Amino acid sequence: MKLKYTLLLSLLVLGACQQKNKSMDNTTASITDSNQEVITAANALQQQIKQINRFSQEPLYYIYVNHDQCFFQILINDIPIFNYFEDGQIMSPINLNDYIRHSGKQTITYKLYPQTKRSDGYAFDKLTSYTKMKIEVYERNNADSSNNFENQKLILTHHAATKPDGKTFLGEEKDYYEYTFDFEAKVPFDIKSWEEGKDLSKMDQDQLLKQTEAAYQYYSKIISDKKQDDYFRLNYGANVSQIKSGYFDKAFITEAFDDDMALFNNPSFKLEPLTGYRLAVYGNGKIASLEQVSNDLRLKKESAIWGKSKNEKGGTEATFLKLYLYIPKGKNTFEIVK
Repeated sequence: MKLKYTLLLSLLVLGACQQKNKSMDNTTASITDSNQEVITAANALQQQIKQINRFSQEPLYYIYVNHDQCFFQILINDIPIFNYFEDGQIMSPINLNDYIRHSGKQTITYKLYPQTKRSDGYAFDKLTSYTKMKIEVYERNNADSSNNFENQKLILTHHAATKPDGKTFLGEEKDYYEYTFDFEAKVPFDIKSWEEGKDLSKMDQDQLLKQTEAAYQYYSKIISDKKQDDYFRLNYGANVSQIKSGYFDKAFITEAFDDDMALFNNPSFKLEPLTGYRLAVYGNGKIASLEQVSNDLRLKKESAIWGKSKNEKGGTEATFLKLYLYIPKGKNTFEIVK
């Protein structure tokens, strides 16, 4: 998935794909695919549209977050889905379906950080006694497009723990706090995924870092060299999973595909150097990524692959290219999760 920022957070959905391509040898590439079809930039959109499968019941899970005196990150099934290092509250729901692959128990993790910068009032170098986190988990039927929000169902409400007085945040004076809780999901799909991949946490971490760096460099070169066929080929499997779990329609898939093509068609877009990152392992040890270690809140915890371009008003936009990688059983090369 591509995350696009105009200095404000605005989501740019990734519409990508995968294929056997003559320009790069899958036996030596840092990232490979398991596509059953030959995918190119020319046929990727139509191949994705063919994967649409709609149901009368399409459970969509999402959360509303209310927080105070903290920055935070949200993970679903141990995969980051949302970072918030800004002032103010979030009014929009945060979708969870992207990393739900089957029915059963799903985990939500939130990580809290001190609100080190505020436009009004004092900033904090530690979490405070007044730090708060409230998460409401909802479900609605995506297929009921006429009144699905009116029929949304509150599954559970979670509040961050307090001390015995019932008011003081349990993690006050800490520079980090983490908590995980779970809920049950019932979905009409069962998607094979990273959960069946190699446990990367058991690998030599120096070797894993080198392998992940090679994959990120490989992926960056595909974009900078404008090798569209390779880009859509490698992303195809991940996008099909997203189409299924998110119940995407033709219009949504087409818009996402057009957004991806902008990486190659926008003459002002240029990738930044691949520097200032750390290895991060997610997905309960199954997913590797490189994320930024910058103290700049606009970059904090974002993908190490990113670039800048000019928008229609002449302003500068930053586009972050999320790249989560796993090694399927029986292989020794990465494939893209999303």
